[in-house]
Amino acid sequence: MVSGRKRLHIVSLDRRVNRFLCNIVHNIIGREVSVSGASMEEENAAFDGADLILISGRHLLAEAQRRFPGIAILAPERIITGYNLEKVLMLPKGTSVLVVNHPRHATEETIAALKNLGIKHLNYVPFWQERERYPSVRRATTAISPGMKHLCPEHVHTHIDIGPRLISMASFARILLSLDLDMSYMELYATTYHNFLMAASRKLAETLSHAELLGKRNEVILNEFEDGLVTVSATGLIDRVNRTARTLIAPDGREILKRPFEPLIADFEKVADLIEATGEMEKSAGIYVHHGKKLIVTKIPVVSGGQRTHLYTFREIARIQRLEKDLRVKLARKGYLTKYDFGDIWGKSRQVAELVEKANRFAKTDKTILITGESGTGKELFAHAIHSHSLRREGPFVAVNFAGLSESLIESELFGYDEGSFTGARKGGKAGLFEQAHGGTIFLDEIGDASPGVQSRLLRVLQERELLRVGGSKIIPVDVRVVAATNSDLRRAMEERRFRPDLYYRLNALPLDIPPLRERPEDILHLFNQFLKHHYGIQKSLAPEAQARLTAYAWPGNVREFINTVDYACIASQGNPVIMKDHLPPFLQRPLAATTPADLGDLAARLAAGHCAPDIVGALLRVMARRKPAGIGRNRLCRELETVGIPVTEGRMKSLLKRMRHEGLVTVGATRQGTAPTARGEALLAYLTERVERIGKPY
Repeated sequence: MVSGRKRLHIVSLDRRVNRFLCNIVHNIIGREVSVSGASMEEENAAFDGADLILISGRHLLAEAQRRFPGIAILAPERIITGYNLEKVLMLPKGTSVLVVNHPRHATEETIAALKNLGIKHLNYVPFWQERERYPSVRRATTAISPGMKHLCPEHVHTHIDIGPRLISMASFARILLSLDLDMSYMELYATTYHNFLMAASRKLAETLSHAELLGKRNEVILNEFEDGLVTVSATGLIDRVNRTARTLIAPDGREILKRPFEPLIADFEKVADLIEATGEMEKSAGIYVHHGKKLIVTKIPVVSGGQRTHLYTFREIARIQRLEKDLRVKLARKGYLTKYDFGDIWGKSRQVAELVEKANRFAKTDKTILITGESGTGKELFAHAIHSHSLRREGPFVAVNFAGLSESLIESELFGYDEGSFTGARKGGKAGLFEQAHGGTIFLDEIGDASPGVQSRLLRVLQERELLRVGGSKIIPVDVRVVAATNSDLRRAMEERRFRPDLYYRLNALPLDIPPLRERPEDILHLFNQFLKHHYGIQKSLAPEAQARLTAYAWPGNVREFINTVDYACIASQGNPVIMKDHLPPFLQRPLAATTPADLGDLAARLAAGHCAPDIVGALLRVMARRKPAGIGRNRLCRELETVGIPVTEGRMKSLLKRMRHEGLVTVGATRQGTAPTARGEALLAYLTERVERIGKPY
């Protein structure tokens, strides 16, 4: 068993019933829960550590409480599935039949279930193991049992096995609640539940031809569905309808049986298509609104006896939501959907192509990803795309920006809170963003702004995959994939004790660094044309001088600043087929003059104020200049500086190069190309060298 999985043990008197219930439950939730079982006869069955004991009936409750003290016990409601009911219905009226089960309480439950289904034409004789000698038992030669043929008396020559009783939908929802599981499993169980009922319905349709028996089939099978169900004949008339469908379609109580179906369904307003039929024999489904209720209506073509009929099911969305209201993950996850995929990431440079390819590989794993890059480079765009291509793409995508939440709110927003945990707390408490992201991805943007207290709690969630609400005492397991992003230098933050190293190494499992726009100039004109095409639906050419201005600019605001420039140029050039230099924003119209000594002096002052000593910057530029046109890697730079008496750690070197890149002094190539100086970097090197020669120090 995988550590941390919930444990569910199923207890019954009969081994066959136990195997049936174990198989049903395991097929639905076995990926998250360890399901095992045993009969009461097995004295040595190990149930230590169980999170929940599921018993096959209430008659076992007292014994289960005695044998398993301190463990939650659930006695589910169980229903007859309809298996072999056509044989039961065909028995002559007044026939005495044994109803075989064990113990007495289980037998009585089975008889009550048969009567509730409308099968009241038989004389039921209850039988359990202690009633072998009763005269009424000896007179009955026909028996009905839910999988208990082995208990039948020897004199019985006709036995109808109606199959083990299934757990009801409501009871299965209670199991999910007790184990704190996602309500999406209800859809899987509903499929299993309905398959049993539909199998019974098909057998009835094949074997029952008499009008009276057909009516009983409607009552027994159709009314057992919790969803509305209507069958429409080849002539378009409603020939079968259950109680739920009557309530949904005709809430005013008017008769709809044998009436045309199309005029009734015409009153339904379609909101959205869920499954579009591509042919006459294809299943279709959609969301409709009728009398203020939202319904999922499914249409299923059926061919029988050479005629094509249709089966319609009606599922009220509000009913599904009522089943889910006490669960952590709500059905509707609007607002928690991704907006972009990798097709929305534009670029023709090799850096972008390699980055997209790497991110696509990362998306297929469940590992934590840390996206770094300057502001405006598209970190959130990559996070959306990663979720869209992950195994969790059907789950929610929840984004939280640490820079946009106050310190007083961040913990309750992230981890939720219990009722009464603070003044103004919502009644019943509130699920946090981590709980709402259960089964999907949570995007932690601007993670570098997280406070030390929040960092500590985040580390626990990443390590243990569980959380504690503010003011709460219950540990809540969460299944989320974490993607974090920052434009901060987290290594420097660790050196300055502003960011926990253990959290950093948890987040940095799969690092993804997005280069700034100035380091991929071949993308600039491509992006310009793409934004014109997709945002404005137009195509315009760029004058050579306008192209030169765009590619020469450093774009400190990256793509965010670039989009503003495209908007400005598009509006300013209205009526002109070519975008000229004069159509660009004013800051791009200044002459492309060489960098002045005053500019370089200001730059050196900024570097010094930002803990980048000009002598170290000058030494780095000098080493890079000797290597032109090839670049040089960080490790080699560290060794080169050490030879001239300037020891620099690898972490410090990374911070220096990032700052130099931000100032437009160096370019960082893809993969192994290393770092090389730009024209601006060479100008600063000349300025610093001249200062040393003239006054003995670079600044």
